[in-house]
Amino acid sequence: MNDKPVIAVTMAEAAGIGPEILVKVLADREVYRHCRPAAVGDSKIMRKAADSAGIKIDFNVIKDIGAALYDAGKPDLIDLDNIPLSALREGKPDAVTGRAMLDYTRYAVELFINRKVDGAVGGPHSKKAAEEAGEYFDGYPGLIAKMTDSRHPYLMLVSGRLRVSNVTLHISLKKALQLLDEDLVLNCIRETNRAVRAFGIEKPRIAVTGLNPHAGEDRMFGDEDEDIIKPAVGKAVGEGIDAKGPFPADSLFYGCLENDKYDAYVAMYHDQAHLPVKVLAFKSASAVAIGVPVNWATVDHGCALDIAWKGVADPAVLLETIKLIAGRAKTYRDHF
Repeated sequence: MNDKPVIAVTMAEAAGIGPEILVKVLADREVYRHCRPAAVGDSKIMRKAADSAGIKIDFNVIKDIGAALYDAGKPDLIDLDNIPLSALREGKPDAVTGRAMLDYTRYAVELFINRKVDGAVGGPHSKKAAEEAGEYFDGYPGLIAKMTDSRHPYLMLVSGRLRVSNVTLHISLKKALQLLDEDLVLNCIRETNRAVRAFGIEKPRIAVTGLNPHAGEDRMFGDEDEDIIKPAVGKAVGEGIDAKGPFPADSLFYGCLENDKYDAYVAMYHDQAHLPVKVLAFKSASAVAIGVPVNWATVDHGCALDIAWKGVADPAVLLETIKLIAGRAKTYRDHF
């Protein structure tokens, strides 16, 4: 009996590199060492991507995951058949590809909710294409939260031992400051703790960044660190969470890949969280949805429209993301 987890992987934004990197991962038998993958996309686009990249691959095209064979020589592809070839404009996402990307996402999430897969991975997406399709889309965590009635979705960037959660994400810095309050920070600490436990670390050590320069330096540079972040950390500690902070964000991540001081970090806004990860682990980071009851992650890079459909896209991050979610599948449902 094959006990490897079943992982759904979406083609995501068809006009970008999503189809190409998915084809390359499925053609590489390495992925089958870690899981039983099932692609979710459009068979016409996937075949076109394979031809464009010069890859010979024969898909097991199916309409339901119950027909999956999990044969490395003939990868399973759940065909939603939702992009006419005539509508595809390579390197130019639009309403058609945006709607298709949302369809793949919802399909993969439903597979997990219905316990037909053990995890799911989304390919690179286009927020603008989703908007052109008539739907506000600020990233996978928000969409999954709507599907699962989850109040506090967050994003955690992961590369090996480096794990950084975002208290606020794809909003302006001005709006992030307006939204920041004690409950939002506390819930992010809680969800970070639970997410890292789902990675198999029983007692996560969590460092929390400050907001202002020098974490406010005793209110010299702002009050938020004392009035919002410090009380949130204190309440988390009172709940038994090993959290510390707020720490100045400009020095907190120094040596974080070499030392073993913390298992995760909580940062207040997008760039504060993304900068250390993209400087230290740009080619190996995944973006994990936390605060939602779905074992989901995506690649921490965009659609790369400048190189889309040229056969040169690197699938390494997608492979690492699939391996991450497959490894997490063994402990995930114990914590949700």
